[in-house]
Amino acid sequence: MKKLLICMFVAVLSIAAAPVYANDAHHQATDNQKSYSAKGEVVAMDSALSKVKLKHDAVPELKWPGMTMFFNVAGKALLDTVKIGDQVEFEFVKVDGGSPLITKITPVK
Repeated sequence: MKKLLICMFVAVLSIAAAPVYANDAHHQATDNQKSYSAKGEVVAMDSALSKVKLKHDAVPELKWPGMTMFFNVAGKALLDTVKIGDQVEFEFVKVDGGSPLITKITPVK
């Protein structure tokens, strides 16, 4: 019985630690990716989903024309610094298989 409890305890700890490890790995991957910058206007925000819709200028490094699109945001707190209608400067990384991820966004004064 004691061995069973120890095995169950170890299994629970392994499962509980997995999301933390996966989250750290994600942040390390974004830290090592090339960052791009652009200017744009905040069109819409969804704080619950950590997304922002921007009408942005062209990004020549990626051969992107100016367009309006959704970006994921690295942290909900980034959205606290801007509001709909703001002109912004932002930095983002391209995430394989997903939307670009904004790592910095600031209103332009």
